[in-house]
Amino acid sequence: MVQAQLSAKAGTRGRPLVVGSPDDLARSLSESARTSLARIWDELPPDVLRCTEGMALGEQRKYVSWQINPEQIKAKQLEVSQITDVQFGHVSCRMDRMLEYRDWILAKPNRYMLWTGDMIDAWAAWSPGRPFEQLFDPLSQVVRFAEAWAPARHRVLGFVGGNHERRAIPGFGDLGSMLAMVLKLPYSAGRQLIDLYYGDHQPFQITLWHGRGGARTKGTVAQTLDRFMQQGDSQLYLMGHLHQPLIMPAWKEVRDTRQREVRLKKCVGAVGSSFLRTWGTYGEVAGYHANDVLMPRAILEPNGKWEVTLK
Repeated sequence: MVQAQLSAKAGTRGRPLVVGSPDDLARSLSESARTSLARIWDELPPDVLRCTEGMALGEQRKYVSWQINPEQIKAKQLEVSQITDVQFGHVSCRMDRMLEYRDWILAKPNRYMLWTGDMIDAWAAWSPGRPFEQLFDPLSQVVRFAEAWAPARHRVLGFVGGNHERRAIPGFGDLGSMLAMVLKLPYSAGRQLIDLYYGDHQPFQITLWHGRGGARTKGTVAQTLDRFMQQGDSQLYLMGHLHQPLIMPAWKEVRDTRQREVRLKKCVGAVGSSFLRTWGTYGEVAGYHANDVLMPRAILEPNGKWEVTLK
């Protein structure tokens, strides 16, 4: 059983939004959307880092910068984990693992997140799957996912939407945009650039993108990731969608105009898996490999060193 007792240190005020086990979560989801929204907005923890935003296109923010004081996070390193393809609201979503990751991030002040889409399942009549696989309708999925993650919203540094958030566009609108407004997160429906100013990282540059296509083999997943990594000048590229965990390092040649030489810039591309079980879902029918939950995690040291692992 996943223990999810939340304290003031975890960023909540008053009574916790979700406590106990997945069974407790299911009971809490029986509340009306109106009551849930009121609780979410009342209990949202404030930002603990200073944020500046750019490239504003409507409600979207394509460029986000964060200032992180090493003394503020009370640790010798900064950890930034990807959370992707939760597909909350599907009957086969591993809600226990979702709560486990949320509580693991909240357990230490130096742990933060980047969301790369498909946070909800949001079945629609024009999408794959069946309506009988949904626990509740797409709008309720947004509200109830926000309720579950509200205690950790101040740890989310960026959020890009996926094809599941976009499923509602023909009939309602981008559910990712709605989720971001409920939790007060910087959101982009496509790509998002993240700058982290931390120690000697001035800045550490990240690009987020949900991904596309139906790659099934490791080779085709790597090709999709490699094409993504050719865009821009980031050090870390995070992608989801394909449900197959992968880390791929590379080097970029950068001109040093002062020294009149070419230096190598380390960059890493990574894909997270999914919180959705494969067996008994459309993933099995489509021929996807079954995977447990593995999420990329970047570990930054104040001296400018960094690495990427799977958590």
